[in-house]
Amino acid sequence: MKKAIFSALLLARAVTQAAAASETYEINPENSSVLFKVRLLWTTNIEGRFYGGVSGRVSLDSDAPQKSIVKLEIKTATLNTGLSSLNNEIKGAAFLDVEKYPLITFKNTSTQRVNDQQYNLTGDLTFHGVTKHLTLRSNLIGQSKDSKGRAGSDIYLVIKRSEFGIKGYSPAIGDDIFLTIRVRN
Repeated sequence: MKKAIFSALLLARAVTQAAAASETYEINPENSSVLFKVRLLWTTNIEGRFYGGVSGRVSLDSDAPQKSIVKLEIKTATLNTGLSSLNNEIKGAAFLDVEKYPLITFKNTSTQRVNDQQYNLTGDLTFHGVTKHLTLRSNLIGQSKDSKGRAGSDIYLVIKRSEFGIKGYSPAIGDDIFLTIRVRN
């Protein structure tokens, strides 16, 4: 009987430790955003952000990063440059075409820990109806052990819009789009 109780306690401890190693967070659209920048006329940049439309789930296992899962969705209609006429141009058919392509998505297929604060996420990015397999750099910006379990990450990438079929306004608008995805729970 003592042996059975001891075995049950060991099993319970192992399950508890395994659960603690992996933490799952829902991405909070109110605290998350995507910043973007693209060159305009070789002299300045168009900058803006997608705000209020970033959602998804992160399940991070720091002990076994290969088991980590990141799913991200960005609603393209939430784009804001601060200028309504520019918003309408970018959201239109010549650039984002938000009516036809309402979401940008990313789902990882593998995760590699670089150090305690940095991970490389390899997966599929779908943008403007085109899916590309690529690697993103993710920097953890904080993991709080408070009762709210706050966590966040900044994800950086540069994509070529021409590779995703966006050719409008070339060459006046540059090909490289610089993105910073700020994910918070």
